[in-house]
Amino acid sequence: MKLDIFLNKSANLTAENRLLKLFMLVIGSLVLINTVSLYLISKNSRTILVPPSLSAKVEIAGDRASDAYIREFTRYAAGLVLNYTPATARAQFEEALTLYAPESYPEGRAMLYDLAETIEQTNTTNAFFIQKIEIDDKGSIIELAGLTRQFIRDKQTEFKGASYLIRYRIENARFMITEFLLKPKD
Repeated sequence: MKLDIFLNKSANLTAENRLLKLFMLVIGSLVLINTVSLYLISKNSRTILVPPSLSAKVEIAGDRASDAYIREFTRYAAGLVLNYTPATARAQFEEALTLYAPESYPEGRAMLYDLAETIEQTNTTNAFFIQKIEIDDKGSIIELAGLTRQFIRDKQTEFKGASYLIRYRIENARFMITEFLLKPKD
């Protein structure tokens, strides 16, 4: 006699359970679609900057950047690392270290602090004049060529050609130096 009521309640619970599973599946699918959409939007969104110091518009999209952006940061980094006096070297090198990638920071810090110590001991002033910037997007390498002139204890050296290699990466729309070194002579 009460068996019919029990079977109806059981059938109702089963139907309700199926309906809840369907809603969970729909909600899970919508969350997955939302997550994928947000990921694709963040990777494909572009940021266009035109600060007063830039002469051209630069574009940054995820881990890609326009050549103008890379050139501007190359000039900025080269100015900090390659143009110095004994009075300004440490402060400039500290600022240059903010451009280094986290994994490259210890080597960059050691190199720049050793250079700062040498600059202070020898009373050296350096000026670097950029002549050419070549960007290899595939290898994330910048070749920087130019002329350098040093003043050591008030004695001038002749202009010398110098080339540097800067390995970099763009991460979260940020230019990061992974290596800054003097290019070996061929």
